[in-house]
Amino acid sequence: MKFNPMPSIVLTALAALLIPLEVGAQKASTQISNLPNARVTTISGQVTKLLDDKFILNDGKGQIIVEAEPSLGQPINLSIGEKVTVVGNYDDNEFNALSITRANGETVQILDD
Repeated sequence: MKFNPMPSIVLTALAALLIPLEVGAQKASTQISNLPNARVTTISGQVTKLLDDKFILNDGKGQIIVEAEPSLGQPINLSIGEKVTVVGNYDDNEFNALSITRANGETVQILDD
């Protein structure tokens, strides 16, 4: 009986092509230490300090000041130690939030000024 390696090679090649598609489907947060300037980015971490309409977010590898003025007077009411995901952009050593999502899934829209 002759062994034909062609079907095995074809199946292996197809599997190798599909793996990056599966991995790419999951969008991860950007680490605070690697934030790109002025692009909409998602970061996640723990609130470590509250400062008026700003707070400090720590992702375990770094921390950043997040500016977060809620729209229409909607209070954010974050707590120290709370885990959140923030969508926004990085500019001048500060992260300007567009939305904040709490661990329970509640999302707060932020005033874009």
